[in-house]
Amino acid sequence: MPDGGPLGTTELQADLKVKLLGVRMSIRTQLRSPFGLGGGTLSSKLPAVRTEGAGVPRPGHFRELDAEIPDERRALARALRGLMKVVGLSLRQTHEELARRDHSCDTSASALSDLLNARIHRPKGQVIRALYDLAETVARTNGAAMPTTWEELEDLWLKARQPPARLCTNCQRTMLPVPPAQGDRQHGKGQWPTALILLDMKQTRRAEDVAGILRHVGMAGGPAEVAHAVAACRACGLRSEADVILRYAQTGRDGRQLAEIAYEFMRIEDNVMARRVLKMSLAQ
Repeated sequence: MPDGGPLGTTELQADLKVKLLGVRMSIRTQLRSPFGLGGGTLSSKLPAVRTEGAGVPRPGHFRELDAEIPDERRALARALRGLMKVVGLSLRQTHEELARRDHSCDTSASALSDLLNARIHRPKGQVIRALYDLAETVARTNGAAMPTTWEELEDLWLKARQPPARLCTNCQRTMLPVPPAQGDRQHGKGQWPTALILLDMKQTRRAEDVAGILRHVGMAGGPAEVAHAVAACRACGLRSEADVILRYAQTGRDGRQLAEIAYEFMRIEDNVMARRVLKMSLAQ
């Protein structure tokens, strides 16, 4: 009988049935295998999908920072990336959690990406504080350690927000304020260039940034820095800001530390403020 006859067709159909049965058995074996669908790892059977171009890195993975980014913003970005590793969420999930915890937190997933990649020239303190609080909550729940303290992070934020130092037109060298020599008299004006930055921030209605700097100086600044900051603010007409610095200084220091600030006021011949702070120290 030729191959194309009825018998040949029957044999072909039988052969196909055997092959189909083998395929079904193979699929069933994969379904039962921990490496098949039953193990939930179907993606391991598929070719890897490239996500670099999507701009959405996996949680805990970040792209290299651009070479031209200033060191201050680079340091802040690295610290914030450390917080994101503690949080352990994607950018979208982090944004949703921040919005759930604080409806006034003005940010987005794309803005968080820019913040973590140091693309924002003047990052918002509110967003940074909210991210820190979220990481602290997660760390406390999981018994994990925080990569940085709030004081350290706030210091990095303040440095990242300050404008770069001006350059000398002729020599192209950085123009930095020269600290006064030991024993120099400052006549109550103080040597604190940040006072001019505060004045600019106040004129442009950036109250949040002003408050952050005042709190940082009052609570974390040394005795000389506090005295110079208060004197410089008063000389620039920022008397209420000077009072805020003193209130923070009084809250976070004992009588001996306040007496050291009073001594620094005497060194710059601001006897009025020296007497005022000395009274604070005696009242402690």
